[in-house]
Amino acid sequence: MNACVHLYISPHLDDATLSCGGRIWQQTQAGERVLVVTIFAGAPALDAPLSPFAQEMHARWGLADPVAARREEDAAALALLGAEGVYWSYVDYIYRQTAEGRFLCDGEEALFGEVHPAEDALIAELVDRLRELAQEGTIYAPLAVGHHIDHQIVRRVMKGLAGVIYYEDYPYAAKPGMLEAALEGEQWQAELVALSQEALETKIAAIVCYGSQLTSLEWADAVDMAAAVRAFAQQTGGSELAERYWQPTALPWRESVPDPR
Repeated sequence: MNACVHLYISPHLDDATLSCGGRIWQQTQAGERVLVVTIFAGAPALDAPLSPFAQEMHARWGLADPVAARREEDAAALALLGAEGVYWSYVDYIYRQTAEGRFLCDGEEALFGEVHPAEDALIAELVDRLRELAQEGTIYAPLAVGHHIDHQIVRRVMKGLAGVIYYEDYPYAAKPGMLEAALEGEQWQAELVALSQEALETKIAAIVCYGSQLTSLEWADAVDMAAAVRAFAQQTGGSELAERYWQPTALPWRESVPDPR
């Protein structure tokens, strides 16, 4: 790889498309290489027990082999965007356990709690892998808007690494107060990336590929999703369609977070 590669770090099999699909498509249309690295894309062992919550999520998604099916969804979405996908073997938070075999996630609320000390070894391993990867191109990582555990872990790993461009985790970023909470504690420089109408519509078409996830993300159907994505792009750009990205500045924190709207 070389420095002109765009590396999008996606905690799950949909995050990069949901948050950055418009920019990704515009980059690939310009002849630039985009690689989406999904961290928590591994499948639990066939004989591994599942927590009641994981079983509930599988039933909600309606998938016999959830990880394989979701990888297929992601591959279809990235194909529309013109991007390449790389899938790491770490399992989603809903499957992870402590050394004693206790499931870390016992329900919806736990998904958005605090990172458990049992995750320290995972974080240390990801620090090595992601910081090495960051040397191979421009890296984009989640702000952890919404406070999902897996997103928090990726942001924690990226912290202190120069040159990282952070994206607003959608759809969490559309909820009042969540973006401001994610920006709290640092000074940031915002970058608005204008999207063409074609870029936005391609992003929406790519999101449609994640059929198992649409209702989990609180949309009634694909039509509802498309309307929400268009409205957020308009809200973000004001007079134009846009996605917004952030970089921490070198200035010490002195004032409240700037109004992102």
